[in-house]
Amino acid sequence: MPVNRTGPSRRLVHGIGAPLSRTEPLQIVVAGAGHASMLALDTLGAPPPGSAVTLVSRGEAAHYSGMVPGWIEGLYRPDELVVPLAPFTAARGITLVSAEIAGADGTRLHLADGRALPYDVLVVNAGSETARPGPLAHPAVIPAKPFGGLVDGLAPRLDTAASFAVVGAGAAGAEIALALATRRPRAAVTLIERSPALLPAHPPAFARRVGAALGRRGVTVRLGTEVTDVADGRIALRDGTVAADTILAVTGPAPPRWLAATPFARTPDGFLGVDAQMRSLSHPNVLAVGDVATRPDDPRPKAGVFSVRSGPALAAALRALAAGEPLEPVRLQRRALILLATGDRSAIGTRNGLVAEGRWVWRLKDHLDRQFMARLTRLPNP
Repeated sequence: MPVNRTGPSRRLVHGIGAPLSRTEPLQIVVAGAGHASMLALDTLGAPPPGSAVTLVSRGEAAHYSGMVPGWIEGLYRPDELVVPLAPFTAARGITLVSAEIAGADGTRLHLADGRALPYDVLVVNAGSETARPGPLAHPAVIPAKPFGGLVDGLAPRLDTAASFAVVGAGAAGAEIALALATRRPRAAVTLIERSPALLPAHPPAFARRVGAALGRRGVTVRLGTEVTDVADGRIALRDGTVAADTILAVTGPAPPRWLAATPFARTPDGFLGVDAQMRSLSHPNVLAVGDVATRPDDPRPKAGVFSVRSGPALAAALRALAAGEPLEPVRLQRRALILLATGDRSAIGTRNGLVAEGRWVWRLKDHLDRQFMARLTRLPNP
């Protein structure tokens, strides 16, 4: 994979799996503290021999999406949702840069503050943003992603808003609506979806159980409609008006805006196109994983579980690149276990068409979530 540098002191990476001519460590820059990159860096424990790793993140902590509905309900403290990045990186010999990303070229990652970080290998795990078409771009609307923004925007309103509207009735939107209704049973909670069916991409039995849970919680579900206007205290729909002191958009993924300021190949959905080895289709020294990536020949849903599953493969890829070895194809599972909390420590789960519900399902979800966070927040022995 040829990498052109402007300075004679820079190393040359001749090709994936080819011998390396090293004049200094392989510079690996990780753009985004997503689930995959965090798991990969934890798996590695330290930069692979012959490399230096820099992690770039917009904030000082990485938020774990799986516990956000539990935080909304009041089951988890805010600090239980996050991995503080300074101790995480320091314990693993990684350089941390806290900054917004503005773009990239074939050899440098450009930051919003004017800095440019040179790289030999760039890993993009910057997740996705929330798609906010038309009136949902209104500043009063709180987008679900990035999750840090959701937590900051929703925290001061959780216990004071008289009414909530959640736009987007996918699994995440339904779970957030259930969490709000559980925490605030006297507040009006409305779940709005332009599709005529609830959770059409999931097994019908799962969708029916989620619909029943929404009914038990008193959530008003409006299907087959869409938002036409947003104003103080209400939103207008194609077929009526809904009271909404607080509006959340859980309307699916959109690519990070800074991708438009890169030369990397993108698929029609605007995300980075990658091959079976997670490499950019146009720049093989760029790897992309998680929501930010789309593999055209074998796509996966943009869900956190698939980013988590990419973590070990990303760690193996970084080891291989540092050693000058070829990358192995990545084979992610096609069907994931979905665990959706319904409030009061109960949940619904589905995988491979099977559906289960009850407190034991929530206990499984809580165990997996806490196990994930415990792994990333523990510090390696010196």
